[in-house]
Amino acid sequence: MHSNTLRVLAYHRIDDPGDTPRLDPRLISAPPQIFERQMRHVARHFHAVSMEEVLDAVEKGAHLPKKAVLITFDDAYVDFATHAWPVLKKLQLPVTVFVPTAYPDHPDRAFWWDRLHQAVSETSKTVLNSIPIGPLYLRSEEERDQNLRKLRKYTKTLPYVQAIAMVDEICAELGSKQVIQKSVLSWEELRQLAREGVTIGAHTQTHPILTQLPPERIRQEVAGSQQDLQREIGSVLPVFCYPNGDCNDTVVRILQEEGFVTAYTMQDGQNNLGSVDALRLCRTSITRRTSPLIFQLRLLTPFSYLDKWRHRKQSMKS
Repeated sequence: MHSNTLRVLAYHRIDDPGDTPRLDPRLISAPPQIFERQMRHVARHFHAVSMEEVLDAVEKGAHLPKKAVLITFDDAYVDFATHAWPVLKKLQLPVTVFVPTAYPDHPDRAFWWDRLHQAVSETSKTVLNSIPIGPLYLRSEEERDQNLRKLRKYTKTLPYVQAIAMVDEICAELGSKQVIQKSVLSWEELRQLAREGVTIGAHTQTHPILTQLPPERIRQEVAGSQQDLQREIGSVLPVFCYPNGDCNDTVVRILQEEGFVTAYTMQDGQNNLGSVDALRLCRTSITRRTSPLIFQLRLLTPFSYLDKWRHRKQSMKS
């Protein structure tokens, strides 16, 4: 790994699934014990860099250290503060948290995937009829899990307003009553994390897939999220993370016009900062299926090519 090469790790949640049964367990990147093992490996064998160092490399041509790794978290779930940050702080590893800014201080708002999980996992009904890909049977745990995956995948193909309307309809049909549960960090908690050294970045306001929005709505989500951070946190860096990792030329152009310098996708692979588009940076998504051995291998340069091939193959299937 050369001095202009950057590997970016993408996490969402650090928790044990049984501790938060109402939240979608697919968003858990690792249990706390596994996460600490992963971070100790990074601390021992790599150089964790800050977002400021990455911006200096992009804007000023500064050299990153060899084996540079940037650690990022999406969605600002509460368990970042309870499980992830204590480990990172102890190991003195810099980290960036990307915040969908409509959610802090609004426990009444839940991410659509968590709402679907709660509705499907808790309903007493055995069939779901009110969607174009139905009927979906929910007679066993296996059927619920399989059809919940179908629902998630289908929801991501819909324009945002239509997707949220469908989730509302599904929750109503399955008799799901939303329980007010704080899942996202509050603004005061985010301010405290920022004071302790955590970098806070923009992740839209309401977490729509930007490629499914008209340009004026894209700009509202992008610029609005940065303005929310500036109001609540103060000075923030011109960095952005695409919901679901999705972007296109229109989205990237709007980010450029709004002054963003780096932005992060979910395309796998390493980044050569001397040649890559800094508004389409790759990240390595960490999931509960990432064993300690696989984690170590995915940080190595040869495996970045395998990751890219696998990502392209999965994209073709979808």
